[in-house]
Amino acid sequence: MADRQFDGRVALVTGAGSGIGYEEATSLARLGAKVVVNDVRTKHGERPEEATAEEVAAELTAEGLTAVADTGSIGDEDYAVGLVERTVERFGRIDILINNAGIIARGTSHDTDTKFLMDTFAINFLGSFWTQRAALGYMREQNYGRILNTSSGAAAFGAPGFFPYIVSKTAIVGLSRSAALDNADFDVKINSLCPVARTMMDPDHFDSRAHVDKDMVHPKWVTPIAMYLVGEECKFSGETLSAGVGVWARVFTGKTRGVPPNGLSSADVAEVIDDIFDVSEFKVLRSAAAQYDD
Repeated sequence: MADRQFDGRVALVTGAGSGIGYEEATSLARLGAKVVVNDVRTKHGERPEEATAEEVAAELTAEGLTAVADTGSIGDEDYAVGLVERTVERFGRIDILINNAGIIARGTSHDTDTKFLMDTFAINFLGSFWTQRAALGYMREQNYGRILNTSSGAAAFGAPGFFPYIVSKTAIVGLSRSAALDNADFDVKINSLCPVARTMMDPDHFDSRAHVDKDMVHPKWVTPIAMYLVGEECKFSGETLSAGVGVWARVFTGKTRGVPPNGLSSADVAEVIDDIFDVSEFKVLRSAAAQYDD
């Protein structure tokens, strides 16, 4: 990786006051990018790593790097859109958008009320939608851009007791994949990342899991994958990668070979269900149309 691979690039990182966002923002700046650091926190948190956007920007500026703070919640549409617009006003363009801001939200599918679900969606999904939509206008015009939307390892595979969080983060995968197809004619790459890391959203989650190597869930192991995905070398779009617990991997939805329904009725489904579920042969489809156009 080149020491200054992001020279001349302008990046916006949301939720960059701590954890994964902090690692991403500081890495981008140290690799040459001009970085807008966003976080909702207005004062330093109780834990040492819970910094404000101002503190992170000041840290980078003290190193002779270019970084500015922009404090606010991307759960507010006017703020989220304005955040992108201010990035362009400050630096003339936006090349990289990393949507990392989010909140943890507990609940089940049978007891989550509508308001709580919508409040969670506003930050975990709509915030990324608003910043992405605003950024795409500029990226399409300049025919260049890299967007990385943060989903979740839990969202990829499910977990009990986190229904609002998981459904809002699962929507991020659709957000990225659909946008990638909509912008396939431009040099704009939009991907998702499912990190498994200890962050300030749920700092005690791994403390009760003695079998998990705490170093392997440090946000620093997410950063190299993130830097690749927002770099010029990344030539694919609409993909979802996983990073955490000592593994970098691809996450995908596949379709099994399946069973032709010719001559079969509902009474026959039980007889062929094992063949329907058989994953020894499957395809990873580029889009929904691949089911019938290929």
